[in-house]
Amino acid sequence: MVAKAIDDYVAEHGPIDRIAHTVQVTSFGGSGSTALSEHLVAAGADLPKTPGEFPFKHQRFPPDAADVPAGFRVLYPFADPRNAMLSIFRRSYGLGHYRGLHLRSPAPDAAARLASLEAFLDGGVDDFGLVDHVDRWLEPRGYAVMFVRFESLPKVWPTVRDFVGIPLSASCLEMRARTSAWESLPRGQRRRLNQIYGRLAERLDALGDVHLT
Repeated sequence: MVAKAIDDYVAEHGPIDRIAHTVQVTSFGGSGSTALSEHLVAAGADLPKTPGEFPFKHQRFPPDAADVPAGFRVLYPFADPRNAMLSIFRRSYGLGHYRGLHLRSPAPDAAARLASLEAFLDGGVDDFGLVDHVDRWLEPRGYAVMFVRFESLPKVWPTVRDFVGIPLSASCLEMRARTSAWESLPRGQRRRLNQIYGRLAERLDALGDVHLT
């Protein structure tokens, strides 16, 4: 269904990676980006019109400043990557999320690791490349990129609202309790998950609730 929607879009509008929007929501996944994007679109934000906002929602390589329209800005919601991974595997999105982040299918060995959370933890490899994803978007690009901790969205909503340019009357996204908490895992799984993403979690925690590049 998604592939056909993308093919139909390209046939009508041209290349799907062309940036005509002025606001983009991009994240490494498992951080509420879909719900936030839908909420911002409903409030009038100028987000991508492509099916599922592909390939922008999890775009790994930031565009050059020369290739974006005036006023272009990116909102990067993030969460603890250990919780994000639980969210991905709880929904059996491992293989699909890999393709969304890398724009290609995984090699057989990586595909085997992505089959389940346990296989992923056994492999001990950051197959999704989350560290690389964050590093690329933290680097100054000549346009504004705002990192925002998703769980803190109600607290910082006025800042986010003004950044994306929606009306003052636009309310914050209604937040739901997270169903995937890495601290609730058995000790062995917690240890292995922390070995993969603990340092990244510390780096993101150091950004605070909002960080503007």
